[in-house]
Amino acid sequence: MFKNKNLGYFKMVKKSIIVNLSNGFHIRPATRFVKEARKFISEIKLKFNGNIVDAKSLLKVQTLGISNGSKLTIIVNGKDEDRALKILYNLVNKLE
Repeated sequence: MFKNKNLGYFKMVKKSIIVNLSNGFHIRPATRFVKEARKFISEIKLKFNGNIVDAKSLLKVQTLGISNGSKLTIIVNGKDEDRALKILYNLVNKLE
């Protein structure tokens, strides 16, 4: 269990996915992802090439430079972590 400074103790969940976007995680899919991530109260992070950023910040997500075929890990910690992970993982699979 991990302590989220604002929300208390939660187990923290994470899942990796291969990005299947011909132009990578460019502005349009990144915007959709961030907009969806902001709907949850949990703390949400993206991990790519050893860098971890706040998934609710479009600027920070864009700095990762996620390209097609890259492995991306979604990390969620908070009250709605299981639901958030499921929805965000499925969203990445559906992005074009």
